[in-house]
Amino acid sequence: MKIVRWLAGLAAAASLLTAVSAASQSYPSKPIRLIVPFAAGSGSDILARMLADPLSQALGQAIVVDNKPGNNTTVGTELVATSPPDGYILGLLTNSGLAASPGGLTSGVRYDPVRDLSYVTLVASVNYVWLVNNDVDAKTAPELIKLIKANPGKYNYASGNTGGIAYGGYLKNIHQLDVTHVAYKSTPQALADLISGHVQLMVADVPASLGMIRSGKVRPVGVPAAQRYVLLPDVPTFVEYGLPTPPNMDGWWALVAPAGTPDPILDRLNKEVVKILETDAFRSKLLQSSFVPTPSTRQHATQYQKDQLQVWKSMIKDLDLKVE
Repeated sequence: MKIVRWLAGLAAAASLLTAVSAASQSYPSKPIRLIVPFAAGSGSDILARMLADPLSQALGQAIVVDNKPGNNTTVGTELVATSPPDGYILGLLTNSGLAASPGGLTSGVRYDPVRDLSYVTLVASVNYVWLVNNDVDAKTAPELIKLIKANPGKYNYASGNTGGIAYGGYLKNIHQLDVTHVAYKSTPQALADLISGHVQLMVADVPASLGMIRSGKVRPVGVPAAQRYVLLPDVPTFVEYGLPTPPNMDGWWALVAPAGTPDPILDRLNKEVVKILETDAFRSKLLQSSFVPTPSTRQHATQYQKDQLQVWKSMIKDLDLKVE
C-alpha cells in the first residue's frame, strides 16, 4: 500500500511538473499586468510605459501598466507578492518597497521582499544630488557645511521621497548640522519651495531636478557618491571633497514576479528585458529621461535586493528615520 501511495505521489508530482513546463513553454498566452506602485505621471510610471512597448513586442502580448500607489509603495508591492506565480502579474518595483519600507521606514508592511518575491532583473537607477537655493552663499558641499555650522537653526532642508529622507538624515547626523527637516509628499513640491526660498537645502533625485539645475534655478553643491554621475559630470563627489560618503541609497527599479514563478518564465523575461536595456537606442532614451539603465542577471538582482535591505535597515536604525 505504501508503494502504491508513493507511486501515486510520484505520478502527481510528474504531472505537475509537466503542466508547469507546458505553461512555461506557451508563456505568455494572454496580456500581462505590470504593477507600478506610484501614480500615473510619476518617474516609475514613465519608466514602466517606456519599457512596456518593446517588451510587449518581444513577448507578443500586451503589457498593461496598472498604477497602485499607497503607503510608500507597499500597497503595489504587496499586490505583486500575493499574486498567483504564473507570470501574468509582474511589478516594476523600487527600493522604497523592496528595501526601505520593509527595512523599517514604513509601518504596516505585510510581505517579506526576500521570501515572497522573485527578481527578474534590475532595470534602472537614479542618483541624488545636494542642492541649495541660489541665495545660499555656498558653492560646494564643504562651504555649505561650514555655513550651516556658523548659523545654527537658520536653515531648513526639504525631502520629497525616500532617498531624500535618508540622504538628508545622513548629512544632518554625520556632520551634526542644526537644520530643520521639512518633509514633502512629492519632490516637485519640495523643489518648488527650494526655488522660492521657503527651504534652503535639499537632497533630490537627479531626474526630478536636472532641468532646474541646467536652467540655473537651483545650485548643485555635490553628489553623495564615490564617482561622478554620468548626468552631472561637472558636479564633484563627496569623495573628491574629502567628505564622508554615505552608503548607496540611490533609487532603483527591479522587474519582479511573485515567488514561485517558474524558472523558465523568469529566464524568458530576464532575456527579453536585458536585451531591450542593452540596445543603444533604448539606453539613450533612458538617459535622456535621467534614468541610468542597469540590466543584470536574476542572481545579481536577487543579491542586490538583499544587500540594499541590509543597508536600509542599518541606516533607519542609526538615524532613526521614518516616513513623516
